[in-house]
Amino acid sequence: MGKLYCQPSDIGSSRWYTEAYLWKSSIRYSTFLHHQKTLCCLVMWLTMPAVVDQRIARGCHLNGFHPTGLFRPGDILIGGIFPVHVDRVYLPDSSAKTFHTMPPHLTCQRFSVQNFQWLQAMVFAIEQINGTPDILPNITLGFQIYDSCTMLQLVLQETLQILTGKEEFLLNYRCQQDLPLAGIVGDAGSSNSILMARVLGLFGYPQISYFSTSPLLSDRNQFPSFFRTIPSDDFQSRGLAQLLVHFGWTWVGLLATDNDYGKLGVQIIKQELLKAGACVAFSESIMTDRLDRNAFHIAKVTKASSAMVIVVFSSEASLVPVMDEMVKQNVTGKTWIASEAWSTSALLSTERYQKVLSGLLGFATYSGEMPGFEEHLTSIHPSKFSEGLFMKEFWETIFNCNWLDNNTLLGVLEIRNTQCTGDEKLTMLDGIFNELLNPRVTYNVYSAAYAMALALHNLNTCTSRNGPFIHATCVEIWDFQPWQYLSLVRISVAKVQGHMIESQGNLLSLKLTETNPGILQRTE
Repeated sequence: MGKLYCQPSDIGSSRWYTEAYLWKSSIRYSTFLHHQKTLCCLVMWLTMPAVVDQRIARGCHLNGFHPTGLFRPGDILIGGIFPVHVDRVYLPDSSAKTFHTMPPHLTCQRFSVQNFQWLQAMVFAIEQINGTPDILPNITLGFQIYDSCTMLQLVLQETLQILTGKEEFLLNYRCQQDLPLAGIVGDAGSSNSILMARVLGLFGYPQISYFSTSPLLSDRNQFPSFFRTIPSDDFQSRGLAQLLVHFGWTWVGLLATDNDYGKLGVQIIKQELLKAGACVAFSESIMTDRLDRNAFHIAKVTKASSAMVIVVFSSEASLVPVMDEMVKQNVTGKTWIASEAWSTSALLSTERYQKVLSGLLGFATYSGEMPGFEEHLTSIHPSKFSEGLFMKEFWETIFNCNWLDNNTLLGVLEIRNTQCTGDEKLTMLDGIFNELLNPRVTYNVYSAAYAMALALHNLNTCTSRNGPFIHATCVEIWDFQPWQYLSLVRISVAKVQGHMIESQGNLLSLKLTETNPGILQRTE
């Protein structure tokens, strides 16, 4: 990655030298000078190769929220980003609106046991790979993993921190030259992955998402280094539309989140339905930037509509407030068609929502075997692992207790009557823990980690005159550029999943899932 000149200004801070580039522009109008400087700085930070003054760089500092992450050393690092928490709040500050103090700090909340399982799948996969002599012998993989809190700002910050290799990241600069970065596994949401892909694509670092399904990410021109272990919504949306037509459901309601995932998914369904002669009774947006997700209005419209079949393109986190309101307004008797993001949700399968979601049909992603993973999960304990606050929050959530020191700095503290002792055992839960697990997405994470490792292994075992580069040459694994094994990553993604892969890098595998077999009938 490139480097930047940096020099202290009169007030002791630093400024970037961009004048030489700015004066090359033909624009001389003072009205636009400030905007031109700002834009030029931003573009140069991300793309311009230059040289950095190490003494100045060490003095640069930005105040802000520092995301919590997990780090395990190794010869080569793999980054990971997971929504361990599925919501966030800003701690209240009475002076925030007066602009007399710093804005309130971000706090992640709503710890997700399912998503923590995804994180553990990456940890488990890397530990398993390191213990396998057939993959990357004499090379140890490490990881650097962060919690995105489903927040775009955090995803950008964490991506840059993984690229830089330091908590105080320097744009366009990697500080740990002796610790190669193979790529990043993540994120879950499509909007987050799109943001990551735009940054990682600049430098050719592979990115493998385990749950981002937006068709936009199939564009190789925009996202040349993006891959995924889950099919695109282009296939799912057409499949859901065909499902509706097959059952003769031609009068339907549509609900979708107001982001890339929801908008594009429901748009394809609507087009396919109209082609088949079906009609849309209503189409409402789940507003992800509002705490209530516009739930009251959505539930009111759904209940009043004569449409008995409702298609929902949403994540679990965004849909829960809406379903809570459906329960309050007693919206029953509807058949729900679910996208893969919530069709197998453990939370929405609980007794609280059974009356509303008694008839649910949707697509689910493929699930495979992960030998030893269940034992890994049941053996985790706060005293054994270095996952710190994540482990403590997991323990509090799964056993409904609080640690005496209350040292769970992430997440809004929930006061519980029971005190955590550490003597609790996951095997005591009699299957409750297993009911919360989602093996489908977990397997996607597991596959993504293995795909990255197998690509590195193929790079390491490359033989002269049979290499993938010009003149059939190879590169040293200790001195490779990330773009040099992008084609190997693509092949590995298909190999570990065991499915067909089409020209744009999309997997072709979805499975129909039904919550209550036998309740659905084709109507004439």
